[in-house]
Amino acid sequence: MPLINELKELWKGYHFSPTSTGPSGSFIRVAILTAIADVVAMRKLTGFISHSGNHFCNFCTIHKAQIEEIGPQFHYTCSYQNHKSTIAKWLWATPQQRQAIFSEYGVQYSILEDLPYWDATRMVNLDIMHNLILGILKDHATFKLCIPESKSKIYFRSCSKSNDTNSSDSDSMTSNSSLDKITLREAFSLRRGTEKIINQSLPTTATQENYLPMPTPHMQHPSSGSAKIPSFDSD
Repeated sequence: MPLINELKELWKGYHFSPTSTGPSGSFIRVAILTAIADVVAMRKLTGFISHSGNHFCNFCTIHKAQIEEIGPQFHYTCSYQNHKSTIAKWLWATPQQRQAIFSEYGVQYSILEDLPYWDATRMVNLDIMHNLILGILKDHATFKLCIPESKSKIYFRSCSKSNDTNSSDSDSMTSNSSLDKITLREAFSLRRGTEKIINQSLPTTATQENYLPMPTPHMQHPSSGSAKIPSFDSD
């Protein structure tokens, strides 16, 4: 693939010709630090099975049969070594065996695996918009906190199971009449309280260590020892 071939060459390094502003030229290296896309495209790009498959999570080893079991005691975090081992098995397998491996482990070869520093267990982002904002957070706010979907409405619509049968939270929604309606003032108060808790948990100063993980061990460059991650500090 032309793009991957170029990325592999850029990882080795490229020297730009001298210019009027840079008499000695410039030496750069390029690496993909993360992949961002919606969950459907992301899993196709990175070689993971569909989000409706048995191993639907690319961060841990949870099985679809354990979807109701939440906690580290029920599953393990995916590791770089195990992921690469499974990819190696897939590459050496026959077409029939590859399908069995894909179904059992939930991963298969992706063109990104050709990059020497690529780690699909750490460099694949969660689909924030669909998984959180339009998924878990929306359901939680609507069916647990009874916060109105529209700020222009003074009262919240009825919180009944018939409103959204696909929501996991709708099944546990209380029928208490006191939760059927909520004013905008109460909704804003809940939101401000949540924002306060989030702000208190975040670091006060934006630094590289706060928000960017250090390069993974396999992401070492032979010429300089490590990949350089841009700093938040301004010059």
